[in-house]
This record gives sequence, C-alpha cells and structure tokens, in this order.
Amino acid sequence: MRVEQPPAVERAIAALKSFQRGDRGVLDAIACGAQAIPALRSMLFERERSGLFQARCRAVHALAALGAYDVLIEFLKGDRSIADPVERVGEDAVINAAALALANVREHRVFELLLRLAERRTLTGAIGALGAFGRIQAIPVLIAALEEDASRHTAETALRKLGKKAVPALLSTVDLKAPSSQRESESSARRRRSALKLVAGIDGSRAAWRRLQHLMRDDDAKLAARACEIGLVRGSASERTGAIRRLIELLPQKDWVLREEIEAYLTIHFASTRHMIVQYLNQIPPCPQDNTAASKETEVILRRIVARATPGRQAR
Repeated sequence: MRVEQPPAVERAIAALKSFQRGDRGVLDAIACGAQAIPALRSMLFERERSGLFQARCRAVHALAALGAYDVLIEFLKGDRSIADPVERVGEDAVINAAALALANVREHRVFELLLRLAERRTLTGAIGALGAFGRIQAIPVLIAALEEDASRHTAETALRKLGKKAVPALLSTVDLKAPSSQRESESSARRRRSALKLVAGIDGSRAAWRRLQHLMRDDDAKLAARACEIGLVRGSASERTGAIRRLIELLPQKDWVLREEIEAYLTIHFASTRHMIVQYLNQIPPCPQDNTAASKETEVILRRIVARATPGRQAR
C-alpha cells in the first residue's frame, strides 16, 4: 500500500530522480525537513537493477544533511551483496556515498561498522571514511587497500595522515610477498611499492633507510628502482655507489615507463652518478658475450644522459 507523502516531499523526490533537477531535489528534500526522511529511506533501500546510482546517492546526501545517520547505518549493516555485475557497480557507488557521509560521525559503532565493511570488500568510501577517524586499528585494512587501483590513493592519503604511527606496519608489509616469496602476485607488488613510497615520504631518518636499503636488490624491478632512488638521496657513499650500479643493471627493461623513470633518476642525480656512468661506457663491451641488445640499449640510454647533462660534450 502506497503511503501518501506531503506534496512538497513528492516534488522533492521527483526532482531527486531527475537528471536535470537532481541537485535541486537535494535542496528541496532538505527544506522539507524530517518529514522527507521516510521517502528518502525508501528511495535509498530500493534496488536499482540498471546500475544507475546518481539518484540514490543524492538521497544519501539529503539524509546526511538532515542528520538521519541511523538510516545510513541501517543501510550499511544490511546484506548488500549482489550477483549481477551491472547492478553491483551502482550499489557499490551508493555504499561508498553512505560510508563517506558517516565520516564525520565519530562514534565507535560507526568506526566498527566501517571497519567490518572494509574488511569484507575494499570500497573506496569505507576506506576514506576510516581514514578520517585517524585510528591505528584501521592500519591493516588501509594497507590491504593498497593492492587495489581504485582504493590505493585514498588509502595512501589515510596512511600519510597517520604518519609515523603507520611506519612499523608499512615496514613489515614492504617485505611481505604474496602468495609466496617465490611467486608474487602483481597486487602484492603494488602494495609493497606503495608502502615503500609511503615510508620514504613519512620517515626520512637514517634508521628507516637501513630498513629499506636491501630492497635495492628486490626481484621486483619497479620496487628496486624506487629503493635505489631513495638510496641516491639518503644512502652513504658506498650505498649510493650500489644504488647507481643497480640502476644501470635495471636499465634494459621491457617496461618503457620504468626505463624512463630510471633514466630520470640517473639524470637528476648526475653529479653523483657521472663517474660510474662514464666508467661503464668506457668498458663497453667488456667481453663479447655482453655485446647484446640489452647492453646496447643500456649504452644508448647512458650516452643520452651524459649528453643531456653536459651539452656539447660527448661521453668518453
């Protein structure tokens, strides 16, 4: 049985569902006050099989503005698992909006709800809302979110906000390869690269670098290259030498983006790297079996670095 709504509420809901007047509908619903909450709740809980989510997200914004947080909590507590991939995309967008709307409700029950939600599924809204709480209990979930492209930036922002409180866990995860040390997945490598970047940005101490320097020899070329770049800034003279040598080893990569990053590292730090680069070029080819395509590619890149850094001069 359809419950009659006040005319103003009906108009506000109609506007919320409109592509043209949706934003106006949010304001109209808020203007209706508490009497609009039942209709907004019904709209929020109604499944949208087309995957369109904009109208329900507007209902979330209106409910939050009206202080109807219990409705949003009730929504997030429900079983929101949906098999259809199209509908699930829309449902996730609404869940994210509801989670973010609760970010300013600094209650323990809300934190626990968001934590459970993020542990089940890596949703950007839940990750962002958890980050707003600034609690160390969220660190494991935030670190797990580093594996996903969609949530990585949000998780990184939250971990930076936690600062040095997050460093011990980040240092632990940077060495944790999954599913095993012999066979690492790409998502695991992404998590470790992100953790390395975060530690380097949060803690510039010599002690932190000592915990990271072994990563210059890591099997993951991207991680190793970034560790070397940190070593060029923070390492001792011998560590900088090791970083330069390793970067030169890593130059002949199939990944052209990584090649360009390594070339940029060596160019930026040319004052430190020049001696070893020139020494390497003077030895090419050190023996016939090293006269390979990879060796030639390395030579081309190194000569380009020297030419760029010393205009009008040729690498000897």
